[in-house]
Amino acid sequence: MSQTAVNEFWQIFNARKVKAPDLRGPDALISSFVGYYKNRKPVLPRLWKQAERIEALEPEIHNLSSSHFQEHVKLHRDLARLGRLKGPALDRGVALVREGVLRAIEKRPFLCQIVGALAMSEGYICEMATGEGKTITAAITASLWGWAGKPTHIITVNDYLVQRDAEEMGPIYKLVGLRVGFIIHETEHEQRPDHYRREIVYCTQKELVADFLRDQIALGTLRNSAQTSVGMLRGNFGRQLQVPGLFRCIVDEADSVLIDEAVTPLIISNSPDDEPNSERYRKANEFSQKLENKKDFTIDWTVRSIDLTPRGENRLEELAGEEGFWRGKRRREELVTQALTAHNCFLKDEQYLVVEEENEKTKKMEQKVVIVDEFTGRIMADRSWRHGLHQAIEVKENVKVTADKENLARLSFQRFFRQYPFLCGMTGTAWEARTELWQIYRRAIVRVPTNEPCIRIHLPTVMFDNEDQKWTAVANRIKELHERGTPVLAGTRSVWASEELSHRLTALNLPHRVLNANQTKQEADIIAQAGQLGQITVATNMAGRGTDIKLARGVVDVGGLFVLATEPHGSGRVDRQLFGRAARQGDPGSAQMYCCAADDLFIRHAKHLRHSWRLMGPKRLIKYAQGKAEQLARFNRKQVMRADDWMDESLPF
Repeated sequence: MSQTAVNEFWQIFNARKVKAPDLRGPDALISSFVGYYKNRKPVLPRLWKQAERIEALEPEIHNLSSSHFQEHVKLHRDLARLGRLKGPALDRGVALVREGVLRAIEKRPFLCQIVGALAMSEGYICEMATGEGKTITAAITASLWGWAGKPTHIITVNDYLVQRDAEEMGPIYKLVGLRVGFIIHETEHEQRPDHYRREIVYCTQKELVADFLRDQIALGTLRNSAQTSVGMLRGNFGRQLQVPGLFRCIVDEADSVLIDEAVTPLIISNSPDDEPNSERYRKANEFSQKLENKKDFTIDWTVRSIDLTPRGENRLEELAGEEGFWRGKRRREELVTQALTAHNCFLKDEQYLVVEEENEKTKKMEQKVVIVDEFTGRIMADRSWRHGLHQAIEVKENVKVTADKENLARLSFQRFFRQYPFLCGMTGTAWEARTELWQIYRRAIVRVPTNEPCIRIHLPTVMFDNEDQKWTAVANRIKELHERGTPVLAGTRSVWASEELSHRLTALNLPHRVLNANQTKQEADIIAQAGQLGQITVATNMAGRGTDIKLARGVVDVGGLFVLATEPHGSGRVDRQLFGRAARQGDPGSAQMYCCAADDLFIRHAKHLRHSWRLMGPKRLIKYAQGKAEQLARFNRKQVMRADDWMDESLPF
């Protein structure tokens, strides 16, 4: 085995060590004080002065010939590999990369982008408003880190952005002496090791964690240095591993990746062809249809769960009769509870879709249940609910029942990202999550001001008693804006909501485009066109993240883009991210929230207060409900973190 391969095995072994243990008692109290100080430490003035020093070097760097420019790049790359890229050398290195951006793609980074890059290079989560050039900011930081010679991973939210950013930023990296690679779902298995060994690697968290887990399966049960050494001496590692260690990571849309989606486990599993228990799932579905809500079972909308009442347990025992399998109280109640959950708590076109896909083995089209990510509005390919819930939904929708999967390896994104020795990120909405980002990842926030003042107009929240009133008002408001020529981006929380609004706009003869989980392939094009005069775009709340909405000629004269949210999200950060689509880079724009007492947020988290909205006021009710929702989400994430820590410390494999 070569020395390079040995080093890579050691690096992967070391990456198993979790860097941020769950602190308790006095340690947790001290850590919270440190986090509070770090998040309010006045680092911005220092970074701004450093950026001004870097800008002062611009005339000298700009006048360098191509050959002299490359000589300077080589010198600073060597300093980075020796760990000496500090002080004046760092300032000059950033100035070189900035000039590289200008020469490669003819865009001159602003001071705010330099400040953001410096903040990330120090390990901060950088809050930058939509449209402020986070892609180039990340490229500057990645170049400084890439000079050190070890791979820097840049995580973004989907395959389209991975490939786009790698290709658009590629000329910059080439000019400063770095190789760039990218991993998308279609990247062949044989090609991945080469891409992962380049200095800059763009990928989604799903692809990276999946490849990392496959490497862990290949490494087997190694838990300490002795086992690793013995395995190497025996030559147990016959193939090249995919990911050569975890070193430095830049996370785009950090709040979404590190907070909202962080507790979702990625699981490598085997899936048998047939489900031997399919008839039992169908029988459980039959039993569930004979039970009555509020008499035989109750629904907890807060966590979307079902509890059987004593009457329901007795009724179920009568229905089960003397049949062998169903005589077991625990298993019959578990299966029937999942069937009730599927019917009452999970709705088609909200939590999941039924789509047609080709069976790889039979080459025939089959209907399939796919999960929709409630944070992003996108399909979560190859994901399934656990403990029989997915099968219960398949029976409900009368599609082929898939087999329970045999888990081979499991890792939450939260646990994975805590393994990086150097982690930073950027997003438009980080401040609200500052406490969690510190507690889980030990990352503080730096809020970078915009290059141009933001002149977005926030109009008063409008609320109604029921959905029909709300959708009628939303459609009429869009019609009014369309007649003015104002482009409108209407944000919805679910596929069903986007389709409902589409039907109402069609009834009013208003041309529009819809972006939801059914149109992900057209996402970039639909969002890019959303700034045209009179354009109406209906999109799930988070769709279009990473794609700028540029205003067409004449749009500024009619007030810029109008963002209309049709329902509050469980997190205020998501609403703020949607509103951030308007008034980017100093352009004019407006934002407004429409909601009603029947919205999911109020049903789940303000059930007894939602009809008192006139007394409380819509904004106060939304703040209360979102506070309860975020409190529950934080609790769930903390439980996952504790489970991750327990698994890492206690299990011998």
